[in-house]
Amino acid sequence: MSTIVNNPALRKAKKDGIKLEKEFVKFCQTKGIGSITYTKWKKSGAEEAGSLDRQDNLLIKDFPYESIYDGSICITEFVLILGKRRIRIEFKSQNIPGSKDECIPYIFENAETQFPENELIIFRPGTGWRKGIKPYITRRIKKVKKENANIDIKVFYDYDELKEYINDTL
Repeated sequence: MSTIVNNPALRKAKKDGIKLEKEFVKFCQTKGIGSITYTKWKKSGAEEAGSLDRQDNLLIKDFPYESIYDGSICITEFVLILGKRRIRIEFKSQNIPGSKDECIPYIFENAETQFPENELIIFRPGTGWRKGIKPYITRRIKKVKKENANIDIKVFYDYDELKEYINDTL
């Protein structure tokens, strides 16, 4: 079910976010990474099939998780499976000042306590973020690493840097 967005700025932001996600899917496909929605992946039985050893490189869209709020199921844009690795990917774009930057602390808390993956990529393009968000992100990454050295969080502010990282990861 689609939600109608009446505010033109919010409608544009939603369209821009969807466009970036589609571009990322196409980019991954050019690298030999298949793509599928979580629902189709789940129905295929791949998740229950056992170890990740048998799964190829795959980008799964709209991947659910139980959030820090008990019983609340939320959706991450992607989980990227590369052989035995699972990398959760959050796209958070903000081109005008708004509330999207308030999501960032929740992403970190979910990464620490809820995400089953040990790797997280936050893609954070746009110019509408609060001034203190980059230093906050740097502090939170250091705090997470200090408390749990197994969690690897990468933040990209530029789409080309994200693509370069994916290229290097393959």
